[in-house]
Amino acid sequence: MTQLPDTSGNALADKRFELAQMFIERRDLEAAADLMRQALDLAPDWAECQFTLAETLMLMGQNAPAVEIFRTYLKRDPTDSMGAHAKLVILGAASATAELPAAYVERLFDQYAPRFEKSLVEGLKYSAPEHIRAALGQRYPERRFAAALDLGCGTGLMGVAIRPMADRLEGVDLSDGMLAQAKRKNVYDTLAHLDMSAALSGKAAVYDLILAADVFVYAGDLAGVTNYAHAALTSNGVVAFTVQALPDGDYQLGHDQRFSHSESYIRRVLSAFASVSVTPGTFRRDRDKDVPGLLVLAEKL
Repeated sequence: MTQLPDTSGNALADKRFELAQMFIERRDLEAAADLMRQALDLAPDWAECQFTLAETLMLMGQNAPAVEIFRTYLKRDPTDSMGAHAKLVILGAASATAELPAAYVERLFDQYAPRFEKSLVEGLKYSAPEHIRAALGQRYPERRFAAALDLGCGTGLMGVAIRPMADRLEGVDLSDGMLAQAKRKNVYDTLAHLDMSAALSGKAAVYDLILAADVFVYAGDLAGVTNYAHAALTSNGVVAFTVQALPDGDYQLGHDQRFSHSESYIRRVLSAFASVSVTPGTFRRDRDKDVPGLLVLAEKL
């Protein structure tokens, strides 16, 4: 992943940006934008400041200049590690995307890792692992899984929930920061820095259970990964995952920069599976509101 510099290399520009962050926290967006413009006068190639200024202008409703600056940012950081293309999609200035850049997801969770569990569990009331564990226990009350794979394992919350049902448990994630947190839980037999497709590609009849708790929200088109999962599962193997619910259409990128998927789309991409169950539920909150979701269990013949 391309790492953006933590500073501009100009002490005065860095100070302006630091002050701008304080004004953003106070919701004085106009003052914050002015300070970031001053910082960019001193360090015009500073990608992180460009992105943050564009994001601030977007919040202020100044969409046209925000679009221009997001595009300038992308020239400085073509890997899009801060997620500018998704912002342009939301602003109607770019074509819809089928997935978020790997560099963006990796950076997001590397930064988020130290406070992830406190924020997610306490702040957002995240409960997808517990719901998946309960659904599997209800559907397969006597079953143990010989080999399980936790896609996007994060800090290991899904691993802790499923370990009593799995003889062997592997975890993969794009974020080294998340993997470091997961390792401390001592519930995984192996942990690897891989994306979902790389973890599954080329594997045939390896896993009895594949898990993806709140992971597919970072991908729109799920056809590829679900096809890989089908191939990687043993006979009677199960894939279990949660998504955010979309009433109509196939999938859609929301203002939270997470994808939602419809039940009809989920059933279509899982058409190769022998049985598919889709259960509506709420697995997290956002801005003090429940986020509608779907819990999916699909079994291979």
